Amino acid sequence: MKALKPRPRPSAEEALQAVASHAPSLPPVRLETPDRPTTLNLRMRQSTVTALTLAAKARGVTMKQLVAEGIQSIGIEVAPADLEDRTPRRKGV
Repeated sequence: MKALKPRPRPSAEEALQAVASHAPSLPPVRLETPDRPTTLNLRMRQSTVTALTLAAKARGVTMKQLVAEGIQSIGIEVAPADLEDRTPRRKGV
């Protein structure tokens, strides 16, 4: 089987020029990036974590839900998925 010959990669300017020459009247495309989960790591005092744990248990929610509700209550937009309990449950328990 023959190996393919490597082709030089165009620079950003060359790519923009190539696109502009093929479709000069089209505006640039903005792709929506998926709102995927990521990690937020907080370092807090043990007493604060204990208070969060107790408050979450008292309300019947997860700590993540409690924090997300608190953030939402001060006017910051929170994704609906972050307000849900998405804790994996064991089967048969």
